[in-house]
Amino acid sequence: MTVNTTNNAAGLRTFDEMNRKATPNGQTELSSDDFLLLMTKQLQNQDPLSPMQNEQFLAQLAQMSSVSGIENLNTTMTSVANAMSNSMISEASSMLGQRALINGSSTRAHEGSVDGRVLVPDNGSEVTLTYTDANSGEVLHRQVLSDQFAGKADFSWDEAPSDGREIRVSATISNEGGTQDASVQLYALIEGVEIDPTNNGMILQVQDYGQYLGSEITALR
Repeated sequence: MTVNTTNNAAGLRTFDEMNRKATPNGQTELSSDDFLLLMTKQLQNQDPLSPMQNEQFLAQLAQMSSVSGIENLNTTMTSVANAMSNSMISEASSMLGQRALINGSSTRAHEGSVDGRVLVPDNGSEVTLTYTDANSGEVLHRQVLSDQFAGKADFSWDEAPSDGREIRVSATISNEGGTQDASVQLYALIEGVEIDPTNNGMILQVQDYGQYLGSEITALR
């Protein structure tokens, strides 16, 4: 008696033939449907004198489960990536028109206000802030913050000219050790936001300062 085996059954595709099924991108794949068809054909055409062992059958089921799981995982990850992209775009659009705290010496008034922050080294220090026209050097305003605690001291000038001029801010700190210059951080307008496709991070276009990574911004107003 002649028995057809998996290798010589008429019209039966081998595993390799099925695994070479072409896809639009030129890669190869074996779907779960192909797996089931292949296993059914194997069972129908196996040698009854040497049937498939349980271990072989379970191994192929496990392989099919892995393929199906990977397909589902790819679909899920694609959905997650799309959702994250939409969320990033929504978050980025909400930042337009806000002001970012950056290291700098000049900014422009926003609704009549110039705001910033200075680092105070010791308790009881006095901070003197001088606001000048960045082009002419004209002193526009002076402000004194007395008896400041060590740490970050916020400041604001609420009557700054709103004609679009660039305003320079300098700070000096006086304490028992004398007087010293101090660097300031200023709030500047966010004029544009982009999404970096390489890592889905945000790139902010800050007025007068150019591009900043979203991770570089520590405060918004």
